Amino acid sequence: MRDEHLCPHVEVSWNQNSFPLQPTDRRTMSSRGNRHTLTIRHVQQEDFGNYSCVADNSLGRSKKYMEVSGRPGPADFLSPPWSRSTDSFNLTWKVESYPPLQEVRLLYRKLMMNETFQQPGRWHDVILTPAPRPPSEPLTHVMAFTLRGLQHSSVYEAIVQAKNRYGWNEVSDIFQFYTQRISSDIHSEEMQVASSTSRSGATTLHRTAPPVGTAWTLLTLLATLIPWLLLHGGTLADRSKVN
Repeated sequence: MRDEHLCPHVEVSWNQNSFPLQPTDRRTMSSRGNRHTLTIRHVQQEDFGNYSCVADNSLGRSKKYMEVSGRPGPADFLSPPWSRSTDSFNLTWKVESYPPLQEVRLLYRKLMMNETFQQPGRWHDVILTPAPRPPSEPLTHVMAFTLRGLQHSSVYEAIVQAKNRYGWNEVSDIFQFYTQRISSDIHSEEMQVASSTSRSGATTLHRTAPPVGTAWTLLTLLATLIPWLLLHGGTLADRSKVN
């Protein structure tokens, strides 16, 4: 036996654009426990709009809202964030849309960064015309575009927006990606680190020496140690005379 005070009867109704909905041959409503479902088959343009589910009982009223739209879903980026190039990057993304896409807008910009601040640059706008999607993928549009003329060792960000016959979708989340450093930058950093390390002792000079034969390395070691021995040896000899 159900306790009406603990579990009062609930009346559920559905609305489209604030107008009550009734079951049809394409539209059915069902309930199973606390789960209430509206099913629309063979969606048509007249089915687009704002839907609400209203639940009433003796304790009050609750509403939930949802929009059904023919516009594309937001784009999702598929590219890894690290480029293999110093001046280009291949962006890949997918968009879910039942009607074919008519236009795609890609925007990207460079982030100017240092140790104290981060400042975005101006957006670059690219308009793309999507190619027809394969029949095996009736909903998914996968697109790619290669950005060229980028700066090395830099951080960029991009967004994508798509349009079909029902309008533009929401702008995608921002995607950040990074270009490679050029080899001369890496070599310069290594030399700076090696130069800084060599100041701690004469023997560390061998770490920055190029890979050569053993004889050359031994000569370098002798050339480094002989002046040191002459200087410090003379100092020790002078001390021994004094003592």
